[in-house]
Amino acid sequence: MKRLLAAVILAMAGLAAGAEEGLAGRDAASGEDTRVEPADPAKDGGAKNGAAKEAPGADESAMRNSEWRNLLHTASQVRQAAMTMMVLALTLVSVVMLGGLVLFTAGLAPNAVARSSVATRDHPVRCFAIGTVVLLLGSIATVVTKGLLGVVVAPVVVSALLIGLAGVSEHLGRNVWHLAGKEGNRVGHILAGWGTFSLVALVPLVGWFGFLPYYGAVGVGSFFAGLIGSRRPEPAGI
Repeated sequence: MKRLLAAVILAMAGLAAGAEEGLAGRDAASGEDTRVEPADPAKDGGAKNGAAKEAPGADESAMRNSEWRNLLHTASQVRQAAMTMMVLALTLVSVVMLGGLVLFTAGLAPNAVARSSVATRDHPVRCFAIGTVVLLLGSIATVVTKGLLGVVVAPVVVSALLIGLAGVSEHLGRNVWHLAGKEGNRVGHILAGWGTFSLVALVPLVGWFGFLPYYGAVGVGSFFAGLIGSRRPEPAGI
């Protein structure tokens, strides 16, 4: 009897041990690893440092681009100011040099300048018409002959223009002196007239396309009108 009970107990213990081993194997085959890995401080710190490094880099790039834009804008403004100053300087030098040439022409041919001044005063419309015709015919002849006739026409037109401008300047300057209540002399008349002529001629649009072409044509026409006119002034010195 005792032997039978011992055999039953041993069999039940074996079955229980087998059941436990089967359950352990099943859990090992189908179970998921639910272990939580501890956070790595080195990795977290590296990521944070990388993000921190990327943000300042973007800010520095934006600041550099802004500085370059400001620098280019400043350089453009400086260049524009330099170009404006250069144009003004060249204009002033041209006005002074041409004024000196006009005054030299008046001293070289005082009678021709006096006749031109009288023609400008008495017949400005006629002088303008004559000057316009002369300039148009001279331009057409120069173009038709492909510049060959320009060798002859250009010196005549330039001489007529200088004498005519001197006459126009004398006429304008005389009126300016009279408005000031003074008589003045021929040099003062020419200088005052040339200064007035230059200031008005430099006015945008009105001076460029109105006053300057008109009195340029009047000057050329007054030279030829003085040559063919019946009224001859007395010789005058400067």
